[in-house]
Amino acid sequence: MIKNVIASVPARIWEENRPPRLKVWEVELNVASWIRVSGASGDLALVLVYEDEAGEHTSMVDRTAVDGDGSALMSGLVRTRITGDVARMHVVLQLSDEGMRFNVDELFVQRRGSAVQKEHKLISNY
Repeated sequence: MIKNVIASVPARIWEENRPPRLKVWEVELNVASWIRVSGASGDLALVLVYEDEAGEHTSMVDRTAVDGDGSALMSGLVRTRITGDVARMHVVLQLSDEGMRFNVDELFVQRRGSAVQKEHKLISNY
């Protein structure tokens, strides 16, 4: 799969309501994205990749297949177990074919249980 980092997730999103003084903690994130694809048919996977004190981790958000030109709504709830501090967190789109071209029309990441705010929208293509 060809990996494309489409956005970095700001710490303010995943650190919201972080339990104080815990070395190992959990966070649940709602992730949703509209993605337009052209050029070739194939599989798409939307994943969350983060690095903490225990190493790099990958969590699947959603996967789908596209047949040529079209759009896909990809979404899911990601449950992560974090050890210590997070060095980085990214949303990554994986494509199965080099001929696939994509455009992310919208990307939204929100910690589960938090009030919806415009800061949760990481990409808006209006």
